[in-house]
Amino acid sequence: MKRNRNGVAVPVFAFLAAALAAQGASAQAKISAKERTLTVMLSENANQPVKEFAPAQQEIFRNTNIKIHFEPVPASNYEDKKKILLATDSLPDIISVKQQDLNDFGSTGVFLPLTQYLKDMPNFRKFWEAIPEIRSTLVDGELYAFPVVARGEARNGPGPVIRMDLLEKHGIPVPRTWDELLSALAKLKAIYPDSVPWSVRKANNPIPRLINTTMYMLGSGAGTTGIYYEGDEKSGRYVFGPATKEFKEGLRFLARAFEAKVLDPDYAVTTSQQWTQNLTSGRSFFFNDNSGFGLNYTNDLRKKEPNAKLQVIPIPANSNGARRAEFFNTRLSGISFAINAKTKDPRTVIKFIDWLYSKEGSDITNFGVPGQTFTLDAKGEPRFVPSYVDKFKDARPSPYYAIYSDLGITKLNFSLWAVNTVSQFQIEKLTGTWSPLYDDYWKIVDADAAYRDPVMDPPLSSDEAERAKEILASLSTMLAQEYDKFIMGVKPVDQYDEVIRNARKMGSEELEGIYNKALARLRASMKG
Repeated sequence: MKRNRNGVAVPVFAFLAAALAAQGASAQAKISAKERTLTVMLSENANQPVKEFAPAQQEIFRNTNIKIHFEPVPASNYEDKKKILLATDSLPDIISVKQQDLNDFGSTGVFLPLTQYLKDMPNFRKFWEAIPEIRSTLVDGELYAFPVVARGEARNGPGPVIRMDLLEKHGIPVPRTWDELLSALAKLKAIYPDSVPWSVRKANNPIPRLINTTMYMLGSGAGTTGIYYEGDEKSGRYVFGPATKEFKEGLRFLARAFEAKVLDPDYAVTTSQQWTQNLTSGRSFFFNDNSGFGLNYTNDLRKKEPNAKLQVIPIPANSNGARRAEFFNTRLSGISFAINAKTKDPRTVIKFIDWLYSKEGSDITNFGVPGQTFTLDAKGEPRFVPSYVDKFKDARPSPYYAIYSDLGITKLNFSLWAVNTVSQFQIEKLTGTWSPLYDDYWKIVDADAAYRDPVMDPPLSSDEAERAKEILASLSTMLAQEYDKFIMGVKPVDQYDEVIRNARKMGSEELEGIYNKALARLRASMKG
């Protein structure tokens, strides 16, 4: 005989039956009744290495019975490997994708169509209904990937960051125009002849990062492929930037910077690591990229130069007198995950993805293990445990990246409702790396009216996507050979008119038409 919790004797068979029932109920409460492993392939950021079965993934397993096995690929190789897997239909269960992948392969059957499952996804459906931009990811009306939704993101973006301490030391005014910026950097070059005032990192996109981050501010634009949105959100249109006179004038400015030896002569090949080294060693004084990097770089600089200060400045006016820049998207992160169409039992995978969009799933995938690495405050919001965070106060490249890697959390890991700045701010304040410099940074960006929110590209039909891909492929091949020639002075900028003519012959205007037609459809559907 056995006794129950109240001390009442019960037959052994009854006791076993109750135990089995309880076990069955427990399994039933989890997303998967049996233990299951899902393979997830994602791009690995060098600042945040991906750990296998980190604490967050262990907690996910305890809650869902699903174990995540990561196939991380270094960011520098990710696109090449992904293309091979897509072309050979050899996908893992879940894979990080871009919109171009959905456009190119959505109709081939490699991705699981998701629209049919929306009714079974209460957590994701809340975002689907609240964020109209998600519909911009559809291909021929079908959803093929789950976007990573940002949670509590503070607004920032690419911006000009300069050594303010050196400007103050040498009596150089804070630049208010791009011409004044060039003049300020030239003065610093004269004072520090061995320096490389303006440092740039290369990009894996068809458009060089120098152009991607700077050309819009200079009065044109390029995005990551050349096509970009110009104008206000309601009445703007798509333009292929490299085929415009405005782009030519932007190149003229960059050529002047190169000729003055202000722009790094190795800008086209400088890796992210070399770029960081330039800025944290004091060799470089300026960058125009994700402006938040300047905060970490200042901390490193101050180990050698206590008064060093890399700080963002208000967006300078371009030659037209306009101040313009774009925020990063604060609702969608730009990362999406697609499910292999051949994955077994897709409904369980869908239930799991939907759980990741829940608050419980989001708390775990952004803060780790409840009660160990985070607790909930009076408002039910997660807060890191100080004793855990304190172990990383001297970590590099920063305490927050080290914690993200250790726990297996945030948007650079596998979180569908992902925090970034929320967790970063908490960690910086707990480790003492937060400073008045940080307060100034966020105030400067928030107060700068030059920034606008980004506009997501409209969904293209499969035929449109295929034609756009063909045009972009030929344009990218031609243009990749041209940009540096004009920036480095191999060709005079006035000869860029010939490049514009060639781009138009190769279909740049047709490409604009494809995007603007799709934009018109999207606007009409939203009115309806």
